[in-house]
Amino acid sequence: MTIGEDPTSDDVVLEPTNARYATIEDGKLELDLSVIDNTEARFADVFTITVGADADDITGIWIDHDVDGVRFYADGNEVSPESRLDLSPGDSQTVDVTVDTHAVESTTETFTVVVEYDETETSDETESNIDGSSLSVSSTTVEAGETVTVNATYRNDGDGWGTETARLTVDGTVVDQRMVTLSPGEKQTVSFERRMEWPGTYEVGIEGIGQQSVTVAGPQVEVSSAAVADTTITAGETTDVQTTVRNPSDGSLERTLELSVDGIVVDTRTVSIPAGGERTVTFQRSFDEPGTYEIAVSGVDAGTVTVEERAGFDIRNRELSPMTTAALAPPATAGLLFLAVAANRRWSFVR
Repeated sequence: MTIGEDPTSDDVVLEPTNARYATIEDGKLELDLSVIDNTEARFADVFTITVGADADDITGIWIDHDVDGVRFYADGNEVSPESRLDLSPGDSQTVDVTVDTHAVESTTETFTVVVEYDETETSDETESNIDGSSLSVSSTTVEAGETVTVNATYRNDGDGWGTETARLTVDGTVVDQRMVTLSPGEKQTVSFERRMEWPGTYEVGIEGIGQQSVTVAGPQVEVSSAAVADTTITAGETTDVQTTVRNPSDGSLERTLELSVDGIVVDTRTVSIPAGGERTVTFQRSFDEPGTYEIAVSGVDAGTVTVEERAGFDIRNRELSPMTTAALAPPATAGLLFLAVAANRRWSFVR
């Protein structure tokens, strides 16, 4: 993770906390983590986010990236667009990192630490106005296992920096997403690739822009059942989601199962199903925030999970004003996340 010069660098500062995992090299913060295959590792207090003493117009901070299996946490809550840090001027927050090698693969991805500013402080000066258009999906008829490409163009017609999250959907479920950051007058084409593994007809598109029907031909493999093991748990606990997939064809097939929570894919498993046979797969999912969540596996309803508050904890209200009433400054930090996978995995996050 490399920290470069940025207009918000005086407002938000990232510093290493644990010298085993985080160091400053040539003015850059670098995270270096080693993880064993088929495990989920948690690295505590890796780095610190500090808000400057004069930054009194910040309403939220979160970390945005597209790497499955890598998550950033603060006080047990994932630091994400849905669960933002609410820090006052002069406050600091240590950040943990988890790496799940069941889901993550070798990749190079961009990530962003985003800072949200109060509309009342900035709206008179600059305001973003980002719209998406020109949706295209190709091809609309494919064989199982082939890939479709989905494109859309985003343009910022406002006079200030802004961000927008582009979300790829299949039958309304968000299967991929990435953040678009645009300067005034800038436009950018966002491209997703989606491997279509399950025969049938699907509505594929980008949320808020549009969708097109895609027909997938091939051997009929189906998720025959999906169910949540524990429908009521306490915040911080884990529940199992068990699903069975059947292959009535006369050949062995490989399929990727996707676990979704409230319409967003959060985990995947790739399995091989023998000819004329079936395979049972179990997902494990923990929940940190109280509430009721809808669970599904590859579009098949698995039920709901109700998460109750832990005794003795006060859940802070982290709800912020809607995006339409807030102005976003340029990201506080933005860079590349390099992941290298081996038998004994060594992860290098360069920002």
